[in-house]
Amino acid sequence: MTAAVLIVEDDEIIRDMIDIILSQSGYRVTTAGSGESALDLLKRVKVDLILLDVNMPRMSGLDVLMAMAKTGRNTPPVVMVSANRQAGTVAEAMRLGCVGYVTKPFAPGDLLGRVARALAKRPVVRTDCVHI
Repeated sequence: MTAAVLIVEDDEIIRDMIDIILSQSGYRVTTAGSGESALDLLKRVKVDLILLDVNMPRMSGLDVLMAMAKTGRNTPPVVMVSANRQAGTVAEAMRLGCVGYVTKPFAPGDLLGRVARALAKRPVVRTDCVHI
């Protein structure tokens, strides 16, 4: 089964570039241009992984992580993708539950490697089992 990835990035060029990299590697991609759009999409669309920018207007990636945690629902793993390399920001993102951090600019192979590692760590939920 192909993994579904949500890209949350306010910069359309970067969002499209990540979309192309992942789509050409066989991932099913959904995109959002803001944190608010991402939270709305997560109510309607099942994804296996979220790639989340830190610095976005109105609602930062850290704000999105906090909002996801407040829902009390199981959420997909999150990998932050940001030009922000400050140790405090990275530590805060990890404290809030992200499973990886990719700094911009990045090589496509580095991004794909981080995506594969994050997906490998997620719990497997079987939906094809018959319970008696």
